[in-house]
Amino acid sequence: MTAFWVSLAASVVLTGLLVPVLRRLGVTDVPNDRSLHSSHTPRGGGLALLLAVLLAVLAAGEALPDGAVAALTAAVVLGSVGLADDVRSLPAAFRLAAQGAVALATALVIEHQSAGAEVWAPVFVLVATVAVVAYVNAFNFMDGVNGISALNTVVCGGWLLWLGHEYDEGSLVVLGCALAGAALGFLPWNLASRIFLGDVGSYGIGGLVSTALAFAWASGAPVALVVAPTLIYLADTGWVILKRARAGQSLTQAHRGHVYQRLVLGGWPAWAAAAWSAALAAAVCLLAAGLYDDQPLVAALLAALVVLAYLASPRLVRPVPADPADRVAS
Repeated sequence: MTAFWVSLAASVVLTGLLVPVLRRLGVTDVPNDRSLHSSHTPRGGGLALLLAVLLAVLAAGEALPDGAVAALTAAVVLGSVGLADDVRSLPAAFRLAAQGAVALATALVIEHQSAGAEVWAPVFVLVATVAVVAYVNAFNFMDGVNGISALNTVVCGGWLLWLGHEYDEGSLVVLGCALAGAALGFLPWNLASRIFLGDVGSYGIGGLVSTALAFAWASGAPVALVVAPTLIYLADTGWVILKRARAGQSLTQAHRGHVYQRLVLGGWPAWAAAAWSAALAAAVCLLAAGLYDDQPLVAALLAALVVLAYLASPRLVRPVPADPADRVAS
């Protein structure tokens, strides 16, 4: 648990130090048609999370296999691309190309180092590359309300810890603890609307989660278990893309069509929409952990029902009274 406590403390302190620096440098998020906030807010808090994770991994003192090192390296490189985009917007084509190159290189290193994945090497590399790029972008699209990505990162960190314990890969335990601690340390600042993750956080943390999960797959974890904590984010993003494509709407235009956005616009406080998505992501993980070994089909069906319930929740649940000032984005 050393990694967790070091990461938690480092994240709290580093995030607090970043707030005035980013504001002074003018690295702020300007409200647009997609935003749920109305004031300029510093962005780039993901830098604190990445630094906290790296400090925690060093403090843990565990020798990491090449696959885990590759995941951390991918997070740093992707986070650097995101930071550059936070400071000075980069072309979308460049960002996508960078994501693809980093994902491919990381998948190749993981596949070469790991022998646990029961899948043909080219298939692993292809699927892992596409999955990393998809999740990084889903993480970015979903990071639009205070607390949502921090809470979902806690779920992902806990899941990596569990996978590491179940499949005897200590580096996953370290990475999971570090991710969860960093996210929890950032949460108070983010919930108070003092700072947003920014693209450095979306790319860096999304990249670390997805590449670490790819490493878990290569280490022997079934892919059905590996994807569990990502399903809510992927489903929300995929459903919005599908709806907009069918309606002939631009896929790059800012919008408020995500489930969490509709919940907030319907009266939910930001924290409730964020907690709802994370709670259902955790529910999918618990179903996978409890049922997959003995009843995989039942686990899959119940997980699908949880995802469908999330997608339908703006129509199924009553609005929660909220102060309009609480309707802010992350």
